[in-house]
This record gives sequence, structure tokens and C-alpha cells, in this order.
Amino acid sequence: MADDDVPDDLVQLKRSFWAADKQCAELADRPDSTDPEVQAAMNAELSAARAERSRITTGLYAHPWWATQANRYQADQRVNAAARALDSA
Repeated sequence: MADDDVPDDLVQLKRSFWAADKQCAELADRPDSTDPEVQAAMNAELSAARAERSRITTGLYAHPWWATQANRYQADQRVNAAARALDSA
């Protein structure tokens, strides 16, 4: 792997983050329920989705590849481009 190549596992983490973030947004946008038990279940589901998104975020930004990059912004742009390329393939 060349120094410029984005690791596959990092690209997959980015894609997982996007999916988890989308799920959190969808769950948060649901209308509230008037049934307290249903509302509690909805809140628990949203909380679990947010915890998963947080776990993915930790793995994403703790990846050792970042330490090899001189410019974090440009490196992040390369990760995003590699992840989008998989989505459009």
C-alpha cells in the first residue's frame, strides 16, 4: 500500500458512520407517540443507534492511518472520496 492509499477498513468505517448517522436522523425524525411504552421503546432505539454511531466514530478517528497524514483535512477528503466511489460503483 502506498502512503497515499486510504486503508479499506477506514473506508468501510466511514461508510458505516454515514449509515449510522442516517439511521439516527431517521429515528430522531419520527413523530412522538402518545403511548408512554411506545415512546420509551422509541427512545431506547434512538439511544442505541446513537451509541453505535459513537462507537463507529471512535474507531474512525482513532485509526492509526491518520497519524501518517500531514494534512488531516486533505486526508479526510480522500477518505470521503474513496467511500463515495464505493457507493457509486
